[in-house]
Amino acid sequence: MALFQKENAYTETVNYKSMSKEQLIMLLSAQKSDIDVLTRKLADAGTAVDEKNRLAQQVQALIAENEALKAKNAELEQKTSVAETEITEIGSIAEMSFRVNGVMDAAQKAADDYVAKIRKMYEEMSQDYSVYEINAQKKAEAILNDANAKAQTITQNARNEANGIWNALQSRFDNYVDGKKQPE
Repeated sequence: MALFQKENAYTETVNYKSMSKEQLIMLLSAQKSDIDVLTRKLADAGTAVDEKNRLAQQVQALIAENEALKAKNAELEQKTSVAETEITEIGSIAEMSFRVNGVMDAAQKAADDYVAKIRKMYEEMSQDYSVYEINAQKKAEAILNDANAKAQTITQNARNEANGIWNALQSRFDNYVDGKKQPE
């Protein structure tokens, strides 16, 4: 709104009709130059937004991968549970059979070793999954934090440069108007 107020104030005091074509062309050329610079700065800000979006897509991919690993872990837990149930059932039938044959102790030891081995494999898989999940989460957070910081820096730099250009343009315009106000 302040821009329009300033613009109206200048148009009231400057008679553009009395300006020569060369003066008008110089004024328009300077303004076009400044507009080109601002357009490039806006394009750079758009590039930062695109980079942030690309990084957000990477984070989403990591989240999807994490969900797939959780599903795989649940599947493995279910298979382990089924295997433990089957081992328990087999152990009960085998217990009766081996008692009759006097081989119960050897079979029980084999079953215990088997269950221990499955539990150990399950714990190792759970630990591997936990480490991977933590690493993926840290990596996703780092990527997102980096993207946000870069986008913020680029946006702030673009704003600062745009303000500097605007101030320079305003100063040039004020000098031009002041020059027109002074009698020649």
